[in-house]
Amino acid sequence: MKKNKSNMYVRFWGVRGSIPTPGKDFVKYGGNTSCVELRCGQTILIFDAGTGIRMLGKALSKEFSGKPVTVHLFISHTHWDHIQGFPFFDLAYNKHASIYFYGGHSVSTLEKLILGQMEREYFPVTLFELSSNIHFVELSHNPFTINDITIWYTHLFHPGLSLGFRVEYNNHVFVYASDNEVLNDPELGDYNLKNIGNLIQDADILVADCQYTPQEYATRIGWGHSSIESVAGVASRFNVKHLITFHHDPNHTDRDITRAIKKARSLSFPIRITAAKEGDILYI
Repeated sequence: MKKNKSNMYVRFWGVRGSIPTPGKDFVKYGGNTSCVELRCGQTILIFDAGTGIRMLGKALSKEFSGKPVTVHLFISHTHWDHIQGFPFFDLAYNKHASIYFYGGHSVSTLEKLILGQMEREYFPVTLFELSSNIHFVELSHNPFTINDITIWYTHLFHPGLSLGFRVEYNNHVFVYASDNEVLNDPELGDYNLKNIGNLIQDADILVADCQYTPQEYATRIGWGHSSIESVAGVASRFNVKHLITFHHDPNHTDRDITRAIKKARSLSFPIRITAAKEGDILYI
């Protein structure tokens, strides 16, 4: 796909939810857990540090070999599938690299949670032994800027703290909303829709949790994930142009995901619907 004047593109490095899924039935869409790269001009944003961040690190090391590089790493929340790849991120061991973590404050700070992940009992290298320059930014106000990029965040409906992010750059909008449940509860539904609606309004690309089929969701209410149909309905209401389904269930094979996408398209939502695939690059 040719690069356009927006100089903004997204690349998928990990698209799976919950746990990595190796094997022949998970090749088309990929089996690594959540990691999405967004380039806005020369600025590199990364959303979540699941196992997909390992190959992203190798690609960045090759691209910036021996040169200074700065990345901005947004952690939606610290469930395992969203942080388990960071200890294997090549840039963490690169003295020329600067890594800025962005996240919220729940029961503890993001810094303490990442520090705990890399204690000796869990990993042989501690956070303080990494060669890169690491900084932690605790999000406390909306919006905030990184260079010429404007970023908004909001809390999503998911057990524990989970954040969604809206990126505005060069008159384009990208939204990352993994691990979110679109609620049908009449007492919470209006708030839920307003909250997610403010985040996704007029987005060019919405990368959203669509883990379940409607039948699966009926037995998993309150688990913090959504079906494609429910997300597509909300996305249509708020003028999203392209919905990319994400956080694929570890039990869903390539065939299952393809079937779910075809079914959602058959319902004639007025938006484009595709499934996230590892390695895909989309220019905005």
